[in-house]
Amino acid sequence: MEQARKYEAHAFHEQFNKGRSSGSLKVSATAIEFDAGTDRQGQIRFPISRVKVQMGGASNRLVFITHPDYPDWKLYTSDRSILKNPDLHLDAGIQGQLRQARNVRRIGWMVLFMVAFLIVAAPVSVFVFMDSITAVAARQVPVEWEEQLGKSAFAQYQIETDMLDTEDGERALAALTDPLLSAVKDERYEYRIYISDSTDLNAFALPGGYIVINSGLILAADSGEEVLGVVAHEISHVTEQHGVRNIIAATGTYTLIQAMFGDVSGLLATVVNAAPFLLNQSYSRGFESEADDKGMALLQRANINPVGMISFFEKIIEEEKARMARVEDEDTRDLIEQGMGFLSSHPATEERIATLKEKLEGNEEDYRSLDQEFQQLKALVKEFVVENGGEIESRHSLPEE
Repeated sequence: MEQARKYEAHAFHEQFNKGRSSGSLKVSATAIEFDAGTDRQGQIRFPISRVKVQMGGASNRLVFITHPDYPDWKLYTSDRSILKNPDLHLDAGIQGQLRQARNVRRIGWMVLFMVAFLIVAAPVSVFVFMDSITAVAARQVPVEWEEQLGKSAFAQYQIETDMLDTEDGERALAALTDPLLSAVKDERYEYRIYISDSTDLNAFALPGGYIVINSGLILAADSGEEVLGVVAHEISHVTEQHGVRNIIAATGTYTLIQAMFGDVSGLLATVVNAAPFLLNQSYSRGFESEADDKGMALLQRANINPVGMISFFEKIIEEEKARMARVEDEDTRDLIEQGMGFLSSHPATEERIATLKEKLEGNEEDYRSLDQEFQQLKALVKEFVVENGGEIESRHSLPEE
């Protein structure tokens, strides 16, 4: 007859010192016996019938054995090989318990694996889905904070830049831009559009609805549709909170996750001091494509020909290429590339232009005419640039092929 198998074990019972004792556990086809090795009072015998087996302890590393006829006793062993004991498997009732106990162990390992995976994968996931995550977090920032942030950044920009602030200039700008602004669905922001005396081909948006258009961009444009194509693009940067989302992405994973769950204290502390960052930021390809799509939809709602957005992007690329072709020194060329105005902060790649053209295929709507408003504004901008000591440079027309 095969000898009963033994396992190091422990027992809980009030008779033991501090309620627990070490000993050995013996399993046979008829019973499970615990022996504390002291006297007969330190022994207990559970009939196999009705024995309960389950996992417990930290990470389910222990096997606990109880019996309803002996409710004051609880046995356990850390030797999990007991789960494979053939004598235990002879009892049909215990077989199901043993399968469940093994499943508990497997689930425990799976949970441990998943936790370890998430610890490693979380930073990677945040990076991969950064645009989506920052969109959720940005919605936690109050509009008033965005407006204050934009106002602060704009005030810093004004220190070294003059704005076209005559009544005639403001009326002409409003006449051109009001049809576009009236089509904006997002009513969170009050838009403030300014024209600077800079002759660079550039425009930028700040949180809260501040938009600056350089004189150079207006003078380089051939139509109001081209100017409004750029403005629609900038408005979309505001409505999609791209500036705020850039700040959020730079705050770190911990602050970002806090903001997603409603705790914006750390995020707002960062936003307060972010004005200088906004004046020198660039957007991701995803943000730029989103601004293109939203801007084109805005133009169409306003009944403004969206082809102007495409033609102006093409114009900028051609002019910048022509400028670079005239520079032979490599170091000088690198410096120019770093300060290429609109292209440096809004890389209007051929790929993006091709995507926009695809969206407009077969589009032959009858759009509103803005030529009179544009020509009036352009004339006032020319006067503004000359009065401020600037020059109307020849680069504001495309170079001949």
